[in-house]
Amino acid sequence: MVFRAGHESPVMTALRVVSALVLLVAAVMVAVVSNLTWLLIAIIGGFVLRTIVSRSAPRALRSMLPVVVFAAVLALMQWVASQSISSLPLQTVAVFLFSATAFGIFPWSETFSAVRPSSTLFGLVLFALFIRHFAMIFASESRRVLQARSLGISRTCGPGWFRSLVAALAALSGRSLSRAERFYAAQSLRGFTE
Repeated sequence: MVFRAGHESPVMTALRVVSALVLLVAAVMVAVVSNLTWLLIAIIGGFVLRTIVSRSAPRALRSMLPVVVFAAVLALMQWVASQSISSLPLQTVAVFLFSATAFGIFPWSETFSAVRPSSTLFGLVLFALFIRHFAMIFASESRRVLQARSLGISRTCGPGWFRSLVAALAALSGRSLSRAERFYAAQSLRGFTE
């Protein structure tokens, strides 16, 4: 099954929309599941789907790295604070896998070109475009920061590798926040935030 075909048929577009909606429903369902077995099954299934859509297991792993590091830090902070780890870190990874895959297969241009500005769905369409825009920014920033880190260190597991990873992730957070603030300021100047 080809998920990214140019000038695809209406049946394929409908299939991609339905697949994306099913994955988003699965992401919502995974967010409320706290059973460890089901969460691990969801993570494995989400990773397989993410690998199929991205057509490369290393690419799927690289896209997961910031989320997995965030989940690991979250689990570490929970363990330090209360000596028990909740299912929240696993839920975070599973929700990311399903939602990122859904955003990857959704036919953005075919769907949004069909919605008119006078439509009642136009606000929802703009909201979805904003979310997609921020997700693309976060993905590109993650890729740039981690690529700069890999070019700046001589060995993957040598002295200072963890410190460089922490610095890269801190820079990623700062850059993403500053971009989000600039985008929000631009939208508030145009009156879209009221």
